[in-house]
Amino acid sequence: MIVVVLFFAASLIGALTTPGNQNFQAKWADWLRSHDAAFIANHLESYYYSHNAPSRGGVPRGLNPLPASADAASDPSHSPPTIVVRSHLAAPSPVPLVVSPALPGEGSWRPAGPDIGGVPSMYEAQFRADDVYTSQITSAVWIDTSLLRVALVPGAYEPGGTWAQTPYINSAQLPYALAAFNGGFRVQDARGGFYLNGTTEVPLRMGAASMVIYSDGHIDIGTWGNEVSMSQNVVAVLQNLALMVDRGRLASNATYSDNRVWGSTLGANTVVARSGIGVSATGALIYVAGPALTAKSLAESLQRAGAVRAMTLDINPEWVTLNFYSHPNGVGSPLVYASKLYPSMQRPATRYLGPTRESRDFFMVYAP
Repeated sequence: MIVVVLFFAASLIGALTTPGNQNFQAKWADWLRSHDAAFIANHLESYYYSHNAPSRGGVPRGLNPLPASADAASDPSHSPPTIVVRSHLAAPSPVPLVVSPALPGEGSWRPAGPDIGGVPSMYEAQFRADDVYTSQITSAVWIDTSLLRVALVPGAYEPGGTWAQTPYINSAQLPYALAAFNGGFRVQDARGGFYLNGTTEVPLRMGAASMVIYSDGHIDIGTWGNEVSMSQNVVAVLQNLALMVDRGRLASNATYSDNRVWGSTLGANTVVARSGIGVSATGALIYVAGPALTAKSLAESLQRAGAVRAMTLDINPEWVTLNFYSHPNGVGSPLVYASKLYPSMQRPATRYLGPTRESRDFFMVYAP
């Protein structure tokens, strides 16, 4: 009994003294997982989320407001520079719906980022992920990788190592930053590796779901050693569990009951904030997140949003984040406003902005 009390006290002190910008609950869960007590953190989180799951059924009042980055307002006295676009990806098709009647605008893609040469660089769509939690809205962001670039940014503590890049979007990058979103699980839970700019901080694992960024800016997602592999053109690789969508089809183990892959931190059927990333057949990058998703409904949402290959990213309200950055006077001008993908995202819209150091790795979307 004394040992249990001492361990509990040590865990509280350890969480309170852990550096980072996350809240106490997240620090405590991470401390437990780092000290061979993951089963305690998993059990407590599963119990909490299972007993605080959203009500089944219901109808939302409507879609969430469009992020501020899509606002057309700008300073009329300022003329942004003219950018000539040689090519771009075709706009995405509407997301197939599973709930009827549909909300006004549900499943439709709306511009959610600045125009690059008169062409929308990002789109956002909102829809219900399943016909069970029908009051909950899932959001998808479609990113034109022929117009924009994506960079993998190491966090202050995940994945570890020493990097030239600051663990936040710094002042030199901010005028060109258009969005940022969360990375994957912690290294010890991801069952995969981390590679950036010639440095392998965590060994890459054969068979792991991998998001790969290449030197020409294009991005692919696939199984390491099969669809994707190392080459001299690879700039960054983030691995996280196994593919949820492959060749346009759901992975056979992306089910409500699988606990071998998708239940490694929380049960696959636990309804909680989850996020994932995929690529379309044309090469667009598709980020999906929602406050009430299971492993299966996340996979289905990625597939419906157009992903032909997709993987999960981080889960839990503390970690699921996508923020947009508004530059009404044009790309290259100072940031005016940061906004969340959807209002109930727990962390502030300034999460990835300096000088506060972000503890975990993340992705920055920027104009080249």
